Amino acid sequence: LIEAIGSDIVSANSVTLRAASMPNNQFGIFIVAPSQGFIPGLGGTSNGNLCLSGSIGRYVGPGQILATGIDGRFQLDVDLAAVPQGGGTVATTPGQTWNFQAWYRDGVGLGSNLTNGVEVVFQ
Repeated sequence: LIEAIGSDIVSANSVTLRAASMPNNQFGIFIVAPSQGFIPGLGGTSNGNLCLSGSIGRYVGPGQILATGIDGRFQLDVDLAAVPQGGGTVATTPGQTWNFQAWYRDGVGLGSNLTNGVEVVFQ
């Protein structure tokens, strides 16, 4: 389960991603893309389905690789001026849409899983 809370106003730069209902004490990251898609089982490498397409960015910078802890959840404050894409980052602009998922280690099956997706249209 994933949710985006805060403001969809770009100038506020106030978006927090929260993921829950994941296995306890596992690592994970948030991923982001401008488009939605559907790849079952992440192409045969995951227990979950990838809901993103196009250029997929990974939040893997300092402090962005997260652990679920004993409650099976984690969260990340997103910097809208530095959304990961390709080999760098891009700034979010009004009218732009970003789609997010959490990708995490799973102790069963193929070893990883994904949350559902969430879309944010920025103003």
